[in-house]
Amino acid sequence: MKQSIINQSALNEGILNKSQADLLVEAEILDFINGKKTLQLATVDVKAKPNASYAPFVYFEQSFYVLISELARHTQNILNNPNASLMLIEEESKAKNLYARVRLTFDADAMIVSRETQQWQDVIELMINRLGETVQGLSQFNDFHLVKLKVEQGLYVKGFGQAYQVLANDLANQTHINKGHSSA
Repeated sequence: MKQSIINQSALNEGILNKSQADLLVEAEILDFINGKKTLQLATVDVKAKPNASYAPFVYFEQSFYVLISELARHTQNILNNPNASLMLIEEESKAKNLYARVRLTFDADAMIVSRETQQWQDVIELMINRLGETVQGLSQFNDFHLVKLKVEQGLYVKGFGQAYQVLANDLANQTHINKGHSSA
């Protein structure tokens, strides 16, 4: 993390250009994703009632994949409404300030990956390697579905005054949100 502080300082001093800075933020985002094994998942039911949950994931080809049971409320919600939101967030114990926890959020379209596809095989293998043998057992149950969370646009917040709109297909293309807060 010291490297990003040094590089942010260099950016503030005008030493780095925008594309170099974008690449640094992209690397931070990818490190942040790779440092997590679960995501927070928000879905809505048929009556538009929200539900927050979590699931272990893999990030592959600019999408997040979760293996979830149709017995779970979030899976039923996804089966009825593919709109979802996901969040990865810094652990409370590691945060310098609880109001400024590092986090990455995306709106997502959820789609079920068919068991009969090469995509299912490839992603399940990735999940086993990343998340452990439990995936092997769960993937054998017919009520478990592999869900692709195709993300488009999101928000990466790495502290006060350090929020970036990001595109899932080009994490190096961010827009720094720098409008200030107003006082009451």
